[in-house]
Amino acid sequence: MPKSVFKITYSDAKSLMNAAVESAKRHKVPGAIAIVDNGGNLILLECLDNTMSGASKIAIGKASTSVAFMRPSIDIEKVILGGRTPMLVLEGATSNGYVPLKGGYPIWYQDELIGGIAVAGTMDAEMDEVVVLEALENKGW
Repeated sequence: MPKSVFKITYSDAKSLMNAAVESAKRHKVPGAIAIVDNGGNLILLECLDNTMSGASKIAIGKASTSVAFMRPSIDIEKVILGGRTPMLVLEGATSNGYVPLKGGYPIWYQDELIGGIAVAGTMDAEMDEVVVLEALENKGW
């Protein structure tokens, strides 16, 4: 019998996006929020008012990076900051740009990777993390 494969649904992604937008608005920050599937393919992208123009691509890249490496993008950033600079040149490891910066998280369901979410452009890397983590917590992911 074939194994069931879980995928993030549009409805789940939209609900998670709404939670992230609510968090950003509550903190009064701009930002781009990207949600990708388990292959790093874009499902949803929201770009809030007053967000810098490059934030959308950065958010997509962070989400894709978290999926490709099956861990938060901050973990990759820490490895690089710890001295493993060859990790800077892994562009081909992701489907939508390699962005090893904090603010991207994989989305798991029953121990299976189903997608990723990231925020960029809040103008504070710590706030990118806050918005993502609040959205994930709000939805119980």
